Amino acid sequence: MVRVSEAAAPNWGPLVLLAGVSATAWAAIFVRLADEAPPLTIAAYRLLIATGVVGGVALFRLKTGRDILPSRAAWPWLALSGLFLAGHFWSWFASLERTSVGSSVVIVAMQPLLAAALGFVFLKESPRTNEYWGIALATAGLLIIGGRDFAQSPGHLGGDALALLGGFLAAAYRTIGRHLRPEMGAAIYSAAVYGLAAVALWGLVAIFRRQASGFEADTWTFMVLLALVPQVIGHTAFNWALAHFRVVTVSITNMGEPVAATLLAIPILGEDPSRAVLIGGPFILAGVAVGLFGRPRVPVTVLP
Repeated sequence: MVRVSEAAAPNWGPLVLLAGVSATAWAAIFVRLADEAPPLTIAAYRLLIATGVVGGVALFRLKTGRDILPSRAAWPWLALSGLFLAGHFWSWFASLERTSVGSSVVIVAMQPLLAAALGFVFLKESPRTNEYWGIALATAGLLIIGGRDFAQSPGHLGGDALALLGGFLAAAYRTIGRHLRPEMGAAIYSAAVYGLAAVALWGLVAIFRRQASGFEADTWTFMVLLALVPQVIGHTAFNWALAHFRVVTVSITNMGEPVAATLLAIPILGEDPSRAVLIGGPFILAGVAVGLFGRPRVPVTVLP
């Protein structure tokens, strides 16, 4: 990969990041509520439905001349990004069966550390001083929130390992997105990657013979919501941001997800409230704010 230019985001760019993290915070909740279905099946339906929705938008943009098809050289990267996304969802959803929502989202959200390393190696993007401080503050908050789970549930290490794998794959997926996004629109990029990830996941569903039908109405409802809210709104918002914000900046913003997800899990899933959330949450939010502060804007032309 090569270093990519950083486009000037509109003034409402940070609002897109806020919408993305607010939407993705619901993912763990919907996965838990749809737990009648196997994790692979949930992930496969999530990507299938999202591909249909975002693909329709991408097709409209192509027909109206607002977007262009990816170049031939971009397709291998799109395929790799789709595989990383498929692996991320499988490993993370599987982790939610083996550990708490708090532990799972905390470990997955450690991806800025991985994204910073991948961005430096492959994109030549060195984290800025404010980003180092943002990662440090948010990491401290994440460790506070997840500390109780690590201390009280050592038997959940298998789920924790899957969540860590999910975090690495998410960082790799975003690093490729940062490389590709300046040359193609967010809808085209998202539709291609979601579609390729869906093919990979449905292939795994067939290979491992996971149940794919016969679920209760509530399960279908939560799988549709999972596709529409965290995927279509959340992930697509982050994909748009990758043309305007550095990969580590987008990943730092995503660290706000555990705060919202853990708080949502209290009334919806009945998970015990923890003082750790009240203590660690402000650290995470402060880290996100510090990590985003002072982002320079360099005007270049990219597709929306």
